[in-house]
Amino acid sequence: MIPKSSPALTRAAKFQIIGLAFFAQNLCGQILISRWDFNSGSLSPHAGLGEALLVGGTAATFAAGYEGEAAGGWNIRSFPAQGMLPGTAGVQFNLSTEGYSAVGLSFQIRHSNTSANSERVLWSVDGQQFTEATRFSITPASTGTGESWYQRSVDLPLAAANQANLSVRIVSDFDLGTEGRYLASRLGSSYSTSGTWRFDNVNFSAVPEPEEYAALSALALLGFGLWRRRRSGANRGTSATRETSAFR
Repeated sequence: MIPKSSPALTRAAKFQIIGLAFFAQNLCGQILISRWDFNSGSLSPHAGLGEALLVGGTAATFAAGYEGEAAGGWNIRSFPAQGMLPGTAGVQFNLSTEGYSAVGLSFQIRHSNTSANSERVLWSVDGQQFTEATRFSITPASTGTGESWYQRSVDLPLAAANQANLSVRIVSDFDLGTEGRYLASRLGSSYSTSGTWRFDNVNFSAVPEPEEYAALSALALLGFGLWRRRRSGANRGTSATRETSAFR
């Protein structure tokens, strides 16, 4: 006597199959390859592999992160003096994008009132020659621009894909409308070398190359096969138990 599957079991099976199909379908989209959330109070990535370091003479501590995470923010200070060394001081992230294309970067940054209002994103494949990917600038206001978090997203150039040693810098820059000078993030404040930027949730994502996609798809199918085998074994065990009970 083979027992019929219960409606609840059937629904659960359907949901798991749909979930696996959804996972396989979305493998062709961007996936996370490295992430720094700084919640552990260290510079080790929370997910993936990579390295985070300071550049241009900056210093750092850990402070409250986005939405008040206790030690979830990387707080950067000691920027260049007024009128000096634009595009040199900030942070750098090193990682591999081998096997991936369409590399994207997203991060959250908090400008203190006296920090530079403009940031430049640079990238390099040799750690020596850096090229600008994009820049961001906020228009200072008397409230709301300093001591505020901003969400940034960057689509890195095609040449950043499939690189064993990709380096990305986020550095302070002169204001576009102020010739050769840094501009404070809050209207009425003066730029200061002690002004801070605070980083949180630095994510690198990308699209797997065809070979990587095939491997991930195979892994998903393997997981589905193991699930089917376990489900089949569970059903056989239930069947035997019920037959013994019926015999008695």
